[in-house]
Amino acid sequence: MNRIRSTIVCAVALACALPFAAGGQTDVRGAEPGPSWTSLGRGVEHLALASGSIQGHAFRFRPAEVEMRVVPAAEGHARVAAIAPAQDAIATNASFFDEAGKTMGLAVDRGRSLGGRRISRWAAFVVDGASARIVAGATLEDVLGHDLVLQGLPRLVVGGAVPRLKPQRAERTAVCVEDARVVLVVTTSRVDATEFARFLAGAPDAGGLGCRDALNFDGGSSTQLAAHWGTFEATIDGAWGVPNALVVTPRTR
Repeated sequence: MNRIRSTIVCAVALACALPFAAGGQTDVRGAEPGPSWTSLGRGVEHLALASGSIQGHAFRFRPAEVEMRVVPAAEGHARVAAIAPAQDAIATNASFFDEAGKTMGLAVDRGRSLGGRRISRWAAFVVDGASARIVAGATLEDVLGHDLVLQGLPRLVVGGAVPRLKPQRAERTAVCVEDARVVLVVTTSRVDATEFARFLAGAPDAGGLGCRDALNFDGGSSTQLAAHWGTFEATIDGAWGVPNALVVTPRTR
């Protein structure tokens, strides 16, 4: 009997010790898996969004490794698929527009205004060389002195925190800055603003994107995506034309 009891005790002790012996981990449950990004090559990664009510696509890259441009529609308004270049590109809708179809907020490309004026209470996505950031519109100076400026609202994430947001469900187009990388997000599903912002700000090991700052672009029926990068293809048509698109292309070496 004592021999049997000793064997059982040793077996239990060995089973308990195994999780600690494997890699020195102390949590036998293991860490939650983070988002599974796929490299598309030439500096761009893709993440298929399929987390609960959030469906769509995310693209991650470093500004130093790609070209980012604000491209206007040739005839005032066009679908993003018509604005995007034929070669490798990731293009999303960008600026809000008024009932007359005119751009709202700043839209600047390589120091050239593409319409709209600064709206102090809106935020802005600003790119200068390898640096990208999201700032309050009221603090933005020398608006034509930047490589790229796009205004939108609301700010979804500010310094890693989610502000109080108006309850509203819609398809979403957003940009976020995560360390030295930029993430473009386009959803095919209608998502509540706060739920979406929490997903953007959430830690990667908890299923979020880890964005420190994020800005909402025009959404709803304006939400559009035209992506073709190597063998990857994805399209979200939207319901109507838009005044411009945020376009990412491979950097010319």
